[in-house]
Amino acid sequence: MTNEHPSGVRPGQHPFRAVLGDIDGTLLLSEDMHFRALRHTLATEGVEVPDEFHHEIVGRAAKVVYEKCRQTFGLSMSFDQWRRLKYSYYTAHAAEISVRSGALEAWQLFEQSGLRQALVSNSDRIVVNANIRVLGLETPGFISVSINDVVRGKPDPEPYERAATLLGLQPQQCIAIEDSPTGAQAALTAGTHLIAWPEDRTLEFPPSIQPITDLEPAVKELLQHAA
Repeated sequence: MTNEHPSGVRPGQHPFRAVLGDIDGTLLLSEDMHFRALRHTLATEGVEVPDEFHHEIVGRAAKVVYEKCRQTFGLSMSFDQWRRLKYSYYTAHAAEISVRSGALEAWQLFEQSGLRQALVSNSDRIVVNANIRVLGLETPGFISVSINDVVRGKPDPEPYERAATLLGLQPQQCIAIEDSPTGAQAALTAGTHLIAWPEDRTLEFPPSIQPITDLEPAVKELLQHAA
């Protein structure tokens, strides 16, 4: 009996052994929810956050975002207070978040090709766990890396290096999927093969990175033709 692979991709046809996926903005359309939670939090101090502020913080770790808010808006609340308010709002509304079109289809394609998968996020563990539930990926032994699992978050390569280590692999054996310049820098510096798939088409990536608009064809092309 033979196993059929509808995608045309068979295990062993490529040099990769795992896929490391970002979550916010990559697998989930959650960046807007993060921004809603931020606005809700800052509103407790009477601050109105302009739309354009989103581009300054997308993909950044919570501590970096908090410091940016404190410097820009003169917040008086502590980081712990800020984080508690923001995450309470986010987790209460997480069920409203949609899975990004094409994300789970690509996930299944990677499974069919025999690749292991893990998630690599700049969010705190409480947010990562909420997002994993939304994605329906809660399984025993599933590997994910949050900002709480590393010393330095993205754009530092440590989160991707950590995920590869947990899988018993080198970053060069992994494909990374990212939606932001911050995450893309982390993935490239770690040595992974990067797929840049931004939700926000206005984000500016370095000239060396060519973002894609449709994930599934890019994945098929990569797995079928990588030597």
